[in-house]
Amino acid sequence: MAEAQIEIPGDEAHLEAFVACPDGPGPSPPVLLLGAPAGFPLQVQRLARRLSAQGYYVLAPDWCARRALDRREDAEAWFDHLAADRRTDDARVAVLGFGEGADLALRLAAWRAERIAAVAAFGGQGLGAAAAADVAQRLNAVIRVGYPIGRPSARIGVLETALALAGADFEVEIYEDQPDWAGLLDLLARTLRPPPAPAIAARIAPGSTDGRPI
Repeated sequence: MAEAQIEIPGDEAHLEAFVACPDGPGPSPPVLLLGAPAGFPLQVQRLARRLSAQGYYVLAPDWCARRALDRREDAEAWFDHLAADRRTDDARVAVLGFGEGADLALRLAAWRAERIAAVAAFGGQGLGAAAAADVAQRLNAVIRVGYPIGRPSARIGVLETALALAGADFEVEIYEDQPDWAGLLDLLARTLRPPPAPAIAARIAPGSTDGRPI
């Protein structure tokens, strides 16, 4: 597994990020990891390595280092990096966020709905009613929302109501210390690695002598 701290060219500055890439020829499906707080704490790097060991290319940008007004521009730079890196297959992207990064993950999935196939948001502060309705209407992803026991968001239920009204494909998890690892991997496998369509075998008409399918 290869890993590195890199700089991604932005409009006004270089953006720092941590990358973990699986061994092998690739390309690998990408996961954008939005952790908190600023920098690259050990837990973010550890999670990036765990996901990479499962065959995912993980990009963990230091998104907290920039102003909130710049984050949409920064996100475009992250996606440009994924598109340019030959080790990724960025036709489908997953976004995984924790804390404040969870709320950003949901907004990002709405901004780039054509590229993001899955979003997992754990321990977010929550979106207001108007923002939740706007995000829910624009999402084109499978959504997994998680809340830790004992620390529920004051806005819990607002996003879920908006997602239900929008007919979105979503699931909710309540966890103790950490989100369910098996559930997260299942989400990524279903959305980034969908099974190929089954081949339809032609049926030969009984008694046919010319081998024509029916």
